[in-house]
Amino acid sequence: MALSTAAFAFGLLLLVPAGWATAMEKHSGVVVAADDTRITIDEMGPWHGPATQPMRRTFQRTGGTKIMLAERTKDGLGGWKWAFNDQPAEPSDPHPGDFVTVTTEPQGSRQVATEVLVVWPGTHLEVPGSS
Repeated sequence: MALSTAAFAFGLLLLVPAGWATAMEKHSGVVVAADDTRITIDEMGPWHGPATQPMRRTFQRTGGTKIMLAERTKDGLGGWKWAFNDQPAEPSDPHPGDFVTVTTEPQGSRQVATEVLVVWPGTHLEVPGSS
């Protein structure tokens, strides 16, 4: 009986659509290079002590890759002063040195960027002493 139950369970696993097995991922790091076809970041992975180094990751960009800009504004979002606001950005906005979060989706053997969120934390911060 246990063998038939295991065989049935294994058979059900084979019926699971391939799309269910793939999931979107998010990767955050510093842009090393970016162009119209790909974006490369250095992402700090699990900490293994002082010798831990960032991992270089390259993601494919397509015409459907959404580029968003997140920056702090005085008015904030949803009533939270100085919160980050997301707004559409230009495809050329990710520059080396920018901090980004790349949302990816596996397509075959490659990771395709569906969204690149560029974080510019200090571009419009209030000048000290003003209100």
